[in-house]
Amino acid sequence: MEHSHNKIIEQVPLDYYQKGTKNNWFQKTWHSNKLRTVLSLIPNQPKTILDVGCASGWFLSQVQKKFPKAQCYGIDIYEQAIAYGKRLYPTIHFARANAQKLPYSSEKFDIVISTEVLEHVDDPKHVLLEIKRVLKKGGYGVIELDSGSVLFSISWYLWRKFSGKVWNDSHLHSFNVKKLGHLMEDCGFRIIKKKTFNWDMAMAFLIQKRVENV
Repeated sequence: MEHSHNKIIEQVPLDYYQKGTKNNWFQKTWHSNKLRTVLSLIPNQPKTILDVGCASGWFLSQVQKKFPKAQCYGIDIYEQAIAYGKRLYPTIHFARANAQKLPYSSEKFDIVISTEVLEHVDDPKHVLLEIKRVLKKGGYGVIELDSGSVLFSISWYLWRKFSGKVWNDSHLHSFNVKKLGHLMEDCGFRIIKKKTFNWDMAMAFLIQKRVENV
């Protein structure tokens, strides 16, 4: 399953987000609103940021512009996209890795971002537990993905039929605000804020790693 799913993801052009956000009105609007929402949820001035499922790094490069003093890291399973990102954004620390086994020590990051990833992975809970592991005590995560609304389902169907055929069969899971919220709480996170945007077709959560009582 994992191997065949990787092949689906690897159909996506390496510069998909770089070109799409410049040349396609829908992509530009979608991802600009996503960026604005995610940035609005990030508290304080993080020193270390990890983007789980960063593709070739367009989104993380925009986050880095907001926090230029932060050390930014990005991982993705798509090896060629990671290589492309390294050439394009040399100040970002990229690594090819599975989101279910992050190649970092525990309690390394102030912020972990993951946008439009959980619906694509084999085990979303395992990914969230890995995010919790690499977050510092009291660290924050920003998790974003589609809301599963009727409008999104229609739009996603039309997108895959015409402009986004590379994404056919790429969604392994579906979520809504309630379902995702329960999953994150089960994984030991506290929900600080949640927002919907893009005409309620997308949702983003600011979550905090719970500090265990000793």
